[in-house]
Amino acid sequence: MPICVKSAYFIGALIGETVVPGEGAIVVDTKSVRILYMEDDAGLARILQKTMQRLGYIIDLAGNGEEGLAMAERREYDTVLVDYNMPVCGGIDVLRILTARQKHPPVIMVTGNGNEKVAVEALKLGATDYIVKDVDMGYLELLPLVIGQVLQKQHLINEREQMLAAMQESEGRYRKLVELSPDGIVICARGRFVFINPAGVTLLGAPGPKELLGMAMIDFVHPDYRDIFKAQMRQLEDNGYNVPWIEERFIRFDMADIDVEVSGVPFTFRGEAAVQIIFRDITERTLAKRRLEQMAHYDTLTSLPNRALFFDRFTTMLEQAKRYGTAFALLYLDLDSFKQVNDSLGHDVGDLLLKKVTERLTGNLRKSDTVARMGGDEFTVILSRINEREDAAVVARKIIYVLSMPFDLKGNQCSIGVSIGISVFPDDGDDTETLLKNADTAMYSAKESDREKYQYYVSPEAVEQST
Repeated sequence: MPICVKSAYFIGALIGETVVPGEGAIVVDTKSVRILYMEDDAGLARILQKTMQRLGYIIDLAGNGEEGLAMAERREYDTVLVDYNMPVCGGIDVLRILTARQKHPPVIMVTGNGNEKVAVEALKLGATDYIVKDVDMGYLELLPLVIGQVLQKQHLINEREQMLAAMQESEGRYRKLVELSPDGIVICARGRFVFINPAGVTLLGAPGPKELLGMAMIDFVHPDYRDIFKAQMRQLEDNGYNVPWIEERFIRFDMADIDVEVSGVPFTFRGEAAVQIIFRDITERTLAKRRLEQMAHYDTLTSLPNRALFFDRFTTMLEQAKRYGTAFALLYLDLDSFKQVNDSLGHDVGDLLLKKVTERLTGNLRKSDTVARMGGDEFTVILSRINEREDAAVVARKIIYVLSMPFDLKGNQCSIGVSIGISVFPDDGDDTETLLKNADTAMYSAKESDREKYQYYVSPEAVEQST
């Protein structure tokens, strides 16, 4: 395992400066990670416990904040998950009490949808991270990643404390630790580099340290993150507070972008106030997080929005239509003859057909419209801001035409059709469930029709009146 240097002590040993260390953190036993979860919903707590136990974690449950604080007093935990909304000693109160203790495990605040402000407040009060619960329980897939990040940060804090304890052994050894650290370590005085270790030179893509010394640190921060970085530096320079790890983006010496995690501590360089900044490359972790988000919201075969993302966009469209008094249409599509193609030519050809159908759908709709795969050979289309009901029929006929053209599937010429049901807001419903149900009903009417392969929803009352 490479040695990671996180302490201003080591830089001080290297360049002849004296630094007073801050408070240390407890050492985590990485062989058996024990987590305390404070949650008043017993059923939800058991689901999370079983999920995490399958991954090798040891999970203790507390039914409320008061019980959880007592358990944290009796036993050491590697991290604590705290539900924000608990009837007895809420999550924020638990956070305040835990962080007031001299030694405490890192805290992850668990909030519900719409409580992002609570999450920000929790971070300000000392929470290490937070995660938002969603109704589909998708957060259970992201939770191991969040816990892993928190434990990694805590491990680095512990590692720094161990290195501080080893200070008396040999200044020469500390010099090597700094030079061999895989993390970039720099000292900035008046915003400019006065020291940078070899890893920092490599991470910033510079030919050598001489090319960086004297340059402004802010020039290497991506424009999107410069306000955040400036706030970090003000906190370090004006208040003397350590800056926790924050994800940012740097622009390297060769102008390439790099995702980094940045932390900092106050420092003294030749009698002048300075800052020590530590940063590491987290590009792989960022890509992994993006892949998880992609899997959670998009269909793996067609890359279209899945049911979860469809309902999210559908709800947003409905809210906007109600606010501005506009109309929109929902089209429910079911492919005709898809089963025959899938059964006769195989699932690989069936999958290829679904991909080609996706290409034709997305290529013949506006960018403001949403196409989603609901499963199997069923798709939905949200037509935003239509002027009149007939607009939906125009699009439906266009879809029927483009999907009626033959498909070349690995040398096989195949033809299919499509049946389309249409519901229009606000005529056919004013909530997502009603509009979706009515579009589905209209789609089945289209399948049974001998004429048009698309049908508008017609209410039972209207049918009775027509007869």
